[in-house]
Amino acid sequence: MDLQTMTSKPQSLSMWLRRDLALPQEHGGWVFLLSPLVIGLATADRSPSMASVVLLITALAAFLFRHPLTLVIKSLSGRRSRADLFGAIFWACGYGILGLVGLGFLIAQGFKELLWLALPALPVLAVYLFLVSRRAERHQPILDFAVALVLALGAPAAYWVTEGAYSATGWTLWGLCSLHALTSIAHAFMRLEQRRWQSIPSLSTQIRIALPTLGFNFLAVSTTGFLSAISLLPSWLPLAYALQLFESARGFWKPAIGQKPTQIGLRQLIVSSLFTLLFIGLWHT
Repeated sequence: MDLQTMTSKPQSLSMWLRRDLALPQEHGGWVFLLSPLVIGLATADRSPSMASVVLLITALAAFLFRHPLTLVIKSLSGRRSRADLFGAIFWACGYGILGLVGLGFLIAQGFKELLWLALPALPVLAVYLFLVSRRAERHQPILDFAVALVLALGAPAAYWVTEGAYSATGWTLWGLCSLHALTSIAHAFMRLEQRRWQSIPSLSTQIRIALPTLGFNFLAVSTTGFLSAISLLPSWLPLAYALQLFESARGFWKPAIGQKPTQIGLRQLIVSSLFTLLFIGLWHT
């Protein structure tokens, strides 16, 4: 074996272990993964168990699986260098195996309903990868919301595993997390549209752009308010949704002209994190 062959193996391994192949560069999706999981864990009456830890690792592996798989599609379709193909396959296989082992462990522990929660992710992932192959995955609010709905299933999963049994409360948590995801995504798209403006447009244009976002926020606050009024939800829980309503009203009043997407995403990450903490605190009041 010559020197070039011997030295090429460590170089290949180091290329496979690159951070950009293992971890997604966008950060906005993390809150849609972690917020429902944390809410599911924190609203359960029992303390997290070993099964809860396995669930978190399994959910994380499933979430990360999408990134290298996306890179595989991009490499095959010419959007990315073929040199990244085998590294992306390596990480996709690693995350896939870790996720399947974790899911198998949880099913063996008696949580067979988790398998049904995992199934909706398959068609959403297939549509996303198809759009990636057509260079059309960006600026797709319906797809983003579908992804958020799937990730919100982490709330019932974490709640059931922590409680040790199935409960209809898990579906309530899924609906509530999905409701926040809708308002959060609508707000982000409103801000991204505003940043393209060269100057503040007419009031009618501002209202037209902001109306869907404000409408979804009023829907969230009024829905949770009604359910709280008839004692189906904790009395003060609507305040958590009022936080996003306030942020969207502020966004309407002060358009994000010239702001960078990272600025918009970071602020929304902070708001969604505060929502999560506020939700948990108000749930137990």
